[in-house]
Amino acid sequence: MMDYRESTVSLGTTDKLLCPCCGNQQHSVNSVISYSFYFFEYLPIFPVKRDTRVQCLQCKNLAEITHNTSDKKLVFSDFSLAFFNKLRLLSTFTGSIIIIFLLSYYFSEEQEKYRQSQAYIDAPKINDFYYLDYRKTSGNQRPHHKYRIAKIVDITGGTVSLTYGNYFYPLKNSLSHAVSFGQSTNFDYFEKNRQNFSLSELDSLFEQGFIYRVVRPEFVSIGRNKAVYMIDGNAVTNATLVKEEWLFIPGKRENTQGVAFLKAKYMDDRFEKAFVLLKKSAELGYAPGQTNLAELYLTFTDIEGSGDIENAAHWLFQAALQGYQPAIEKYRVICQLEEACDIEDFYQALSEEGINLRID
Repeated sequence: MMDYRESTVSLGTTDKLLCPCCGNQQHSVNSVISYSFYFFEYLPIFPVKRDTRVQCLQCKNLAEITHNTSDKKLVFSDFSLAFFNKLRLLSTFTGSIIIIFLLSYYFSEEQEKYRQSQAYIDAPKINDFYYLDYRKTSGNQRPHHKYRIAKIVDITGGTVSLTYGNYFYPLKNSLSHAVSFGQSTNFDYFEKNRQNFSLSELDSLFEQGFIYRVVRPEFVSIGRNKAVYMIDGNAVTNATLVKEEWLFIPGKRENTQGVAFLKAKYMDDRFEKAFVLLKKSAELGYAPGQTNLAELYLTFTDIEGSGDIENAAHWLFQAALQGYQPAIEKYRVICQLEEACDIEDFYQALSEEGINLRID
């Protein structure tokens, strides 16, 4: 609620005036400023009225001085009085200056979050957190069903798979607090079903405001051979092993080296070298190598056979027959993109191999 208060400040004395009552020249000069404030009396927002009161020091007579009189010009011809008067007037804008500063900081921070979110939308990574605003969707929503969390669980070629949180929040702050309190680490926090989106669809949802923020957790070590994903210093996933115990498995070494080349962004030929190693790993029957090779076929355009869904499907199928869950999920994704693909045939083949199928 806006309120008003009057403030009186002594500006000193002047000998520029002659008192009509006693003839004395010494007068005290006071500045009286009425200002508005919000909540705090000592935090003025802006002045609404300003008067100058001049009183004879001998007979206490109050001189009538209007804003445009020659007497006022005489009073403030003294530089020190004029300067202090202006400085006092400026101080009544303290609240306005603070408010403008805070608003500028808030909007600059929001703009930075928006730019960062756009960068993450353009180059998604597994475990990115999406903050969703269901008020931007069509249809009536329950009063408290406004905000929700989603997380990237897989990226197959240009298709991004999300799982949605089982909980809705009434406020953005309550959603942020849920992340801070580590609710996403609960085993039943996210739905089992996956929702698939193309990169262009995600960009459109971001432009519409349905995805209003994207946060990329930091992978942080929490002890010997263990790490978790964190947002603002708070764990949002359960601990995982940084390095698995090494066992000799045909194709494992080639896969590890191939993945390392993919991460070596300083190398111009990293995709070509990764392709050779991953193909060898796949041919040796290593399921993660087969899956990574399939991803390379789907994603990059500067290697032999790249962009070939048929080759990708072949290697994902081989990895899936070994019960490798990431390959099963990725095969389901690309099967949805191909009319000739029959997912029931895929499930039947897994069943015949004795694979205990788990559909997330």
